[in-house]
Order: sequence, then structure tokens, then C-alpha cells
Amino acid sequence: MSSTSTDAKQRLLEAAIQEFALHGYDHGTVRRICGKADVNVNAVKYYFEDKRGLYIEAVREAHRARHQSFKDAGNEAIASGLIPPEDDPAAPPQTRLKGFIRQMVALAMSAQNRVDHNHLLIFREMTEPSDATRNIVQEFVRPHFELLNEILKELLPEDTPTCKRHMFGFTVVGQCMHYKLAGPIIGMLISQEERQKLTVEVVSDHIFQVVSSAVERFCESDSG
Repeated sequence: MSSTSTDAKQRLLEAAIQEFALHGYDHGTVRRICGKADVNVNAVKYYFEDKRGLYIEAVREAHRARHQSFKDAGNEAIASGLIPPEDDPAAPPQTRLKGFIRQMVALAMSAQNRVDHNHLLIFREMTEPSDATRNIVQEFVRPHFELLNEILKELLPEDTPTCKRHMFGFTVVGQCMHYKLAGPIIGMLISQEERQKLTVEVVSDHIFQVVSSAVERFCESDSG
């Protein structure tokens, strides 16, 4: 593929990210995207087959670009995803759970004030999942969910039903993501001074304590 061809494809992706972030898939138009990218509308069929193919690749590119921005900012820890760089399978499960929660809170809170189109498109996908999200789940989310499930297996009784263990996992994820999805609402409910105290360390420690207490109570009830 020539450099000119590569440039045209990249311009299409960047224009598509902006268009779909602002208007969504249904209301975003190929004509506007091509106009912004300064390419013929036939380029969409040439590179991506159709609008749906373009959208799926735009979501992937937004996801990749967002993590690249963390690397460019020198934040390699967050760029690595939800698996803490220092995660050691041989470490106590409590230590691993605390590290996982901290990493997820850091990733969630790092996006609170991001208003770029990459983040907006990913946020749309989180609230209105499409086929593009299925690809992201398989490539990025599932490996992290499996790691969390592995940690919880060590913490919970051996006979814990799979669905119960998964519910604990969803609780961990839900509490961490709350500080991303409800960030603007939280800012309306509490003072700026109080909100500034909700650092990654404070929030992650709180979630770890809540989850640990729930796990401990569950283990006690199971043994009783």
C-alpha cells in the first residue's frame, strides 16, 4: 500500500471517528466523512467495504489511539490496560485484587475530563454497544475479565457457583466504572474541594475495602 493510499485511509478513519463520535452511527454520514477526509466516497468501499466496516475500524482506531495517547504522555502503566504491569500470579490474591482495582480506577478516572473524539466514540460504544464493541470485548475486555475471575477464584470458596463469582467480578467493575460514567453527576452533588479528595488512591482503597468485606462475609456464610 503506497504512502498516499495509507494517508487517505488514515484520513478516513480520523474523519469517521469525529463524525461517529458527534452523530453516532445512525446519523453519521459517509458523505460528510469523505468530505472531511477529502476523498471520493468510493474510498469507503475500497478500504472498508461499507459504512459498517468503516465504523468498526473507527472504533478500533479510537481505542488504539486513546491508549497511544497514554504512552505519549508517559503513562505506560495505564496504557498497558487493566492488568497492572507489576501483577505477579504468585502474589497473594488480595494483593493482586488491590492492584487490579487500582489500575481500573486509574484508567477510568484518567478519562473523566477527556473530551476528544476518540474518547467520545468509545463512550458512545459503552452506552450503545454495537458489533464494534464485540470486537473490543474479545480483544481487550475478556482477557482482563478472565484475570479478575482467576483472582476471585483464589479468594472465594472452591464450591462458589460460577454465576456468583461473576457477580463479584461485575461488582468490582461496576464500582470502578461508576467514577467514569457518573463523573459529571458526582461533580454536581459534592463540592469541588471534596471531589479533589477523590484521588485514584482514595477511591481504589475504598472499593478494595468494600469488596474485601463482601468477600469475607460471603466466605463466613458459606463456611457456616
